[in-house]
Amino acid sequence: MRARARGQLRSVAVVGLGLIGASLCRALRARRPELRLVGVTRRTETAERALADGVCDAAGTGAGLLAEADLVVICTPVDAMEAWLVACRDHAANAQVTDCGSTKAWVTGRGTALLGEQRFLGGHPMAGRELSGYAAADAGLFAGAVWVFTPASGAVPDGFIPWQRAVENIGCRIEVMDATAHDDAVGWISHLPFGLSSAMVRAAAAAPSWPAAQRLAASGFRDVARLAGGDPAMYSAIIGSNAGPMLAALDGLERQLGELRRLLESGDGTAAEDWFASARAARQRWLDERAAAGGLPP
Repeated sequence: MRARARGQLRSVAVVGLGLIGASLCRALRARRPELRLVGVTRRTETAERALADGVCDAAGTGAGLLAEADLVVICTPVDAMEAWLVACRDHAANAQVTDCGSTKAWVTGRGTALLGEQRFLGGHPMAGRELSGYAAADAGLFAGAVWVFTPASGAVPDGFIPWQRAVENIGCRIEVMDATAHDDAVGWISHLPFGLSSAMVRAAAAAPSWPAAQRLAASGFRDVARLAGGDPAMYSAIIGSNAGPMLAALDGLERQLGELRRLLESGDGTAAEDWFASARAARQRWLDERAAAGGLPP
């Protein structure tokens, strides 16, 4: 493999061509057409489809394809990442390596241990949808999203500057933070929501009135139920790798539900109105702050 000139990014290998990986390939194809894109996936038929669609310049199922890349992006479920980190060590000795996993402390630690601080950089695009798989990919998925980087040393190594530029090219705003702080934060705003959505659907579907309720359910139920349509295997792997923050978030939710129960039991309408009003105000502050920082993804 030819040595890569400093500051130059010519080829990117994306491991995992599901929603995130295939969307990343499509976004890079649209915004950085000069890059050679290599797709690595479990299924031969997915690789063939990516080639036929022009999403990748090369694609297949073997780790040997990693040797073609200046940079490898691991977009597999978090419980499959260690094997691919090892594959990068063994087959992509000259490549920088990053990932798109939803939890960062574990993968940042393992990636740094296997590849070193200068070659591995944890990453997490704060984008997604309830659909999964190659067919769900969207070139615009990352537009307006925050892309988090979690360098082990606290500073992004110079070798990843070209990748940061590429991430900005596809419409993302970069935020650098500590991996543990990231995991604590996403426990509240990413992992708790899909747990809550699934719990609500399970509870409603088990209710004696569900046969009638499902005929009446409209946009409110649909919107809160959206995340329950996600990939169960992915959800299980995510919470398994971020159990502590997820448990803390569940504790916080249970406290709020307990407060709501007490208000209902007391019949204190004024206090109940205050409870809902505080939530509305917190939501509006969040929206205002995000708008000032560039807004939310579509």
